[in-house]
Amino acid sequence: MIDVRIHSSRHLETKITYPIPEHESYDRDVDYYIFTPAQLNVSSDFITNAAMLRKFQAHARYASPEITLDELLDRGNKTSPLVLLEQYTQQRINGPYDVSDTIFIHELQTLGNSFRHESGMILSECKELTAEHKVDELRGLLQDWCKETGEGLRRLRSLMQAIRSHYPGGNRMIDAFEWADEAISLVVEGTSLEMYLSLEPLFNELQETAYSLLKHSRAELSYRRLKKYASVVSKENRYSSEAVAYRSGVLKKWTQSVLYLTPVHSKAPQRVSGILAGTAAAIAMTFATMAAIFAETFFLKNSMQWALLVILAYVFKDRIKEGLRAFFSKVVPRLLADQISSFISPRTGKKLSRTKIIIRIKKASEMPPEIQKKRLEDGNPFQDMLPEEDVVHYTRFVKIYKTEKDRTIGPWINAITVITRIRIDDWLKEMDDPNDIMYVSSDDGDFEQQNSERVYHLHLVITETSKRQGISEISHYRVIMNKTGILRLERVGLR
Repeated sequence: MIDVRIHSSRHLETKITYPIPEHESYDRDVDYYIFTPAQLNVSSDFITNAAMLRKFQAHARYASPEITLDELLDRGNKTSPLVLLEQYTQQRINGPYDVSDTIFIHELQTLGNSFRHESGMILSECKELTAEHKVDELRGLLQDWCKETGEGLRRLRSLMQAIRSHYPGGNRMIDAFEWADEAISLVVEGTSLEMYLSLEPLFNELQETAYSLLKHSRAELSYRRLKKYASVVSKENRYSSEAVAYRSGVLKKWTQSVLYLTPVHSKAPQRVSGILAGTAAAIAMTFATMAAIFAETFFLKNSMQWALLVILAYVFKDRIKEGLRAFFSKVVPRLLADQISSFISPRTGKKLSRTKIIIRIKKASEMPPEIQKKRLEDGNPFQDMLPEEDVVHYTRFVKIYKTEKDRTIGPWINAITVITRIRIDDWLKEMDDPNDIMYVSSDDGDFEQQNSERVYHLHLVITETSKRQGISEISHYRVIMNKTGILRLERVGLR
């Protein structure tokens, strides 16, 4: 399932997770169809494919570790980053066998990501139970949260103290422990406070549990203040709230950096384009040469007939390259991709996936029938009487390679998440000003002046297919926009 959301007023974001197979590679095809009103001029007449491709920015990371707090604290769980850190610390202090600083730090980052992911899951469950008034289940969930996060932080801080004793002069490892400690403390404090606030409808029934959450949250704030961490608001510094927000962002990016995958772009599309251009030039020259020979044989040199034939040859020469490109794009689209890239494991150097991207700007009538039908659901029944919509068609062919699990790449790695951000600047250029004035008749016969916003609707249809795995999913979203950007996103077709 592809997750679609608003990233900012100028960006849409889609997220899709691909499981990493251990035994057999697999393919997935994803198509984005963005239907645009004709008056916005987002068409091939005004925008090139290369320019539109730059509006789609994709990056990938390993999926967040899905480790529950119980699994994280289980001393027998060899995949728990906390257990691995305890083993690494013991080896660093006492044993002759040791892991590198890089792997050590990666596990600290993974521990932070585990806490962040599990905090989000538990917070969502807390809100659901509150809405359903399941008091007993909610009380048990929150008590476990306070107990388990407290134990996890105590074990981490015990390890940090041991590392400090081992390196009394300080070093990079101590810095990494402090950053992980500060990042997790922020997550626990913030999540505990959100849980406390979400309990307002059941506060009388869960008063004791609510105060425990508030105490847990304040304890982490006091701890960071005692440690003189930067993520504490100071009354003496009027810019401290800004500094804390920045510090929180830095810590979040640092913990998540262990998940990032850097794309390696292939030069194959440029090389293929060069070959096609050369082939087109050769065919054009052959055509022009044969036309010249024909003209010299049957017509007088510099005669009207001779000149017309040479001019026609020149005209066709400029069209051959475009014709060949269009022909091969239809016949072998996977070969003539606009962009080819791979994601490489930062630890092992092995290729995790390969992606080929094709982008075209066409008319709505050129789309497959099932896409046209999906676009029209819950829409205007007279759409065919309006100017034909332009469609940006973005296709991603993805191959996920099999990768055997290895301790060196993290036993928690199970999937890759690919995030695509779509910049909508080109859709805003031709829009009218957002404010419009309407006059509405009131019940007593007077007229009232009301300000209304002029909006436009884009329709985003997304398909995900895999013939080998029998996957065929299609979804439809309505993007409501005005000249200032995206206002909201609606899922179409859900009952």
